[in-house]
Amino acid sequence: MKIVVAQRHGRRGAGLGNEMLPWAKGWIASQVLHAHLIGPSWGINKRRYYRNFGTTRFDVLLEEFMLRFPHHAFTEQEYRATGEVDFGAAIVRWARSRGLADNDSYIVSVSGMWGGYPSIRNARAFLISKLLNSKDALRNALEVTSKLDREKLFVAVHMRSPQSGHSKLPPSETARGKFNILVPGEWYLWVCEALRNHFGDRIEFRFFTDRGGPEFEEAVRRFNPGQLVQRGLTECSDLWLMTEADLRVCSISSYSLAACFLSGGPYAWYEPQLTLSQDLYSLWGDTESEKADGSLSSRSAAFVSSLMKGNSKSTPAVNFPGTAMDVGDPLPDSLVTMLDHRLSYRDSRTNLIEYGCIPKRGHFKADSDCP
Repeated sequence: MKIVVAQRHGRRGAGLGNEMLPWAKGWIASQVLHAHLIGPSWGINKRRYYRNFGTTRFDVLLEEFMLRFPHHAFTEQEYRATGEVDFGAAIVRWARSRGLADNDSYIVSVSGMWGGYPSIRNARAFLISKLLNSKDALRNALEVTSKLDREKLFVAVHMRSPQSGHSKLPPSETARGKFNILVPGEWYLWVCEALRNHFGDRIEFRFFTDRGGPEFEEAVRRFNPGQLVQRGLTECSDLWLMTEADLRVCSISSYSLAACFLSGGPYAWYEPQLTLSQDLYSLWGDTESEKADGSLSSRSAAFVSSLMKGNSKSTPAVNFPGTAMDVGDPLPDSLVTMLDHRLSYRDSRTNLIEYGCIPKRGHFKADSDCP
């Protein structure tokens, strides 16, 4: 029998955003290797995700038991040695080099967050299905979406609290390149106010957090005082609702990152946290692995630099999903354009499948002139 073990992140497991990466890797590996997936175990996770996913409290025993047998660990070093970005392609190449393709029985283990989101793009449908099939998720999602105005922009704002393990930086310390830090409450208020000032009553907000607090309560009071407080388990439904939003205003957390990854849509990020080098922002460009020649960050930097220098007039216009903002910054024109474009799809009267109508070609603006 072929088995893939997706190891939990750390001894007691980690937050949902962190656990999604090894979980997705394990699922991809199980699919391309035609193996049975075990883990990650939720039973001893301090956030008690076994309730969300309906697993036993003792699932950790099976994970640990399997890893006591001789097994093949697919490590970061071996992943990078394949030269592949896609996790499935990488583990297939590695398995062939190990001669596993000829074996009918083996155990492979995968773990960690290395490889990042580019490596697990093909697992998005799997992860979303797990979120929606978790306890209370569909009920929670309906409660929120049924109260949204479909003709308005939906903005999801994710805020961390000090109780979540994120720390508040001293005023003298820079946030550049640091994770697990709290974003100042005034940043959320500034971004939301800037959005409301521009879009007026065409926009609505929902605020998400692991725990409340004065800053969260102030944001809700100002921008969504009637926000529904849900009962039951909300970890998975909150994450899915964030993926459905037109814009995500992010905390510096793997939870916000996971929402952006699963959505593929635009998001606003706290500018002081981003690494800045040669007029280019990045999240991980300052890490040793991403500084290396040929890394995804270095290749991206070269591409965006060429756009900035106008080296290629034939290069089409590029939309940047991420928007860097600091307190006091105006809304970037590029973000306004993207959100205006999303608003243009909101009216059901222009949607054929909702009994709407569209004009015959040649009787309206040329396609290239449409917003």
